[in-house]
Amino acid sequence: MCDSGDIDQLYTVTNGVASADTIARAREALEPARAALQAADFYAYGTVDDQNRWVISADDEAGHVDVRLGQDGLEVDLWTTSPGLFADEENEFRRRAMERLARRTIPAVAQGFLAPNQAAWWDEMDHGPAARIRYELPFTGTDQMGTFVRERFPELEQLLDLIVNQVTR
Repeated sequence: MCDSGDIDQLYTVTNGVASADTIARAREALEPARAALQAADFYAYGTVDDQNRWVISADDEAGHVDVRLGQDGLEVDLWTTSPGLFADEENEFRRRAMERLARRTIPAVAQGFLAPNQAAWWDEMDHGPAARIRYELPFTGTDQMGTFVRERFPELEQLLDLIVNQVTR
């Protein structure tokens, strides 16, 4: 396990690519989080994210989890989407117009309704709004990761419902 003084050294990046040593140390530091998520019946796995950081991810019917090393502990992102929000619209032109309006509305919803640790965006792959809640947990809370995530999924669902309701008015 690492302490917060080691975090700055963990993500040494050269030319946009994390070194093999950096990834290896982050992988070791995040292994207890992966094990805790698997013990809570999540399908948890490690991978490199879009910023070349090692991340533990888990997928569930209620949403997705990404765990990274943060400045003073673990950064836990819970996120989900509402796929095919306007899929029932038979008129393709109207469906695309509704999606365009939703894409334009979501930033205003995020600015006016969401807390600093929450985010909303339009997911192009799923053709629907998406929501994320970010938490910071101390390293000492790693063994409770599975319980923590399960207890927060209802909050994520409520956040996504709020976003969907705002863009479909």
